[in-house]
Amino acid sequence: MEERIQRDILAIMPSYEVNLGNCTRLILFEEEEIVKITAKTFIKNLCKYYHFDQKASSKYFGDLLSSRSNLPLVFSRQLIYIQLKTREPIGKDDGAMGYFKLQDIKKIVEIDGKTTIRMRNNLDISLLCSMNTAKKQIKQGKLVMELLIKNDRLKVKEALEYYNYDDGPAMKSDIARLYMKLDDIISKI
Repeated sequence: MEERIQRDILAIMPSYEVNLGNCTRLILFEEEEIVKITAKTFIKNLCKYYHFDQKASSKYFGDLLSSRSNLPLVFSRQLIYIQLKTREPIGKDDGAMGYFKLQDIKKIVEIDGKTTIRMRNNLDISLLCSMNTAKKQIKQGKLVMELLIKNDRLKVKEALEYYNYDDGPAMKSDIARLYMKLDDIISKI
């Protein structure tokens, strides 16, 4: 699983394969790969790999975007996936949403009356949503990216000179400074 995740995944889509059932179709830059687990399970495994709390992220970004469904998956500024409907569910608990890496979306076009997403490898993928919905999801993803850049939430900037280089035991004052720093960071989130 880890070797799959470390590759450049452009899209993660639910797929029904004959003799395999519900699977995940991974769109990589050079190829496609079928994984014998559901897209929902693949996303859970991806979250575990990145030590990512999807519920907390959904609450945080849902409040920022005033939305509760189909929120972007934000692993970092460089790794944001947006959700778009790619298939009709066949049965109970079937996934319908595909996840597309925001930075690898070239454009949204209409081909033969269907909304189609064109990825940076020039692969066209048909969607089961309107052009407006697809554009809205992309705008939300870009807004999240801008907010992350603006707030610079993912980096703690502090001079290394602040720390003494001898590895002595932590004192109560060290722990108190750490607690105050964490409290300050949490209040900014």
